[in-house]
Amino acid sequence: VNAKIGQAESTVKRLPEEQQELVKIQRKYDLSDNIYTEFLKKRNEAEIVKASNLSDVHFIDSAKDIGGGLVGPKTSVNYILALFLGILVPLLFIFGIFFVNNSIQNADDVSKLTQIPLIGVIGVNKDAVNLAVFDKPKSALSEAFRAIRSSLQFLYKKQEVSGSKTLMITSSISGEGKTFCSINIATVFALSEKKTVIVGLDLRKPRLSEEFDIKNEAGVVNYLIKQNSLDEIINATQIANLDVILSGPIPPNPSELILSDVMRELILELKQKYDYIILDTPPVGLVSDALELSQYADVTLYIVRQNYTKKDMITLLNTRVKRGELTNASIVLNGYENKAKYGSAYGYGYGYGAYGNGYHDEGEKISFWKTILNKLNKK
Repeated sequence: VNAKIGQAESTVKRLPEEQQELVKIQRKYDLSDNIYTEFLKKRNEAEIVKASNLSDVHFIDSAKDIGGGLVGPKTSVNYILALFLGILVPLLFIFGIFFVNNSIQNADDVSKLTQIPLIGVIGVNKDAVNLAVFDKPKSALSEAFRAIRSSLQFLYKKQEVSGSKTLMITSSISGEGKTFCSINIATVFALSEKKTVIVGLDLRKPRLSEEFDIKNEAGVVNYLIKQNSLDEIINATQIANLDVILSGPIPPNPSELILSDVMRELILELKQKYDYIILDTPPVGLVSDALELSQYADVTLYIVRQNYTKKDMITLLNTRVKRGELTNASIVLNGYENKAKYGSAYGYGYGYGAYGNGYHDEGEKISFWKTILNKLNKK
């Protein structure tokens, strides 16, 4: 076979070039013709199969409109259902938030939960600093603190407290505005030409130094360990008649220092120097320090904050008062924002409405971004 193939190839090679090219073309033609013939065969087979498959579906009659209208969709039912769901779902969401929210919302919530008197309601402080009364003495916020001052003077008179008077300010937890209220209540007393001092007795988490921009190098702790005298720890402020005593360095045993006899000596010394002594104490819901300091207070102010203080904390306050752990307690609602704009609590420092026009400085409106920056600065 190989010999024959070789012989054929040699024969082809001896042919002229035109004949060689013709042989190649003839070979390609034969190959293409065979392929084309095979494709035609397959197509014919497919057409035969298609023709043999008959459909078993038959049209009996064409559809006719007999005037009965559309069977579906029922648009009226869909509209009613959409309206119902559009109202029901938001209502369920609102009621869910209302029942789940367990925080104090207004003065009525406080009145329903306790018999302890509510002597003041303070609005929202929108400024970056907490010296609200000193910076804007004619604002509605300042008037709210003046109303609290009047209520306190009535309480002192009712209890027949004469001479120097002490006021302890506490709350349930941090963040309810205890220090903010201490500073501004002390300020309204100082502005009435009464010698006033704020004593920072929150030995665990002091904040007074930040508010008055004073270094917390020496304070109550230094006095209690007999490292400094009283005159050495008293700091004058930019407000006339108002001094401040900082807490000093954070001690390892704050409760023991407060229980010491030196604490009583401190209060007695302060009573000889000042008309009003404001004790800024820790929250009673977290530590027991304020309960130990209650014995030195003529009146105790318990600060609650709108949409922050839990209602359970008021129940805890009732228990404390019932046991006698807090004496002569009264409540102040802080951070109140009357969204309805109707003053149902006339006389508590909010809801003045049209009567406030011309009497209070409204202050400039703060933009959204400035409010965010102020909150970040406070943190």
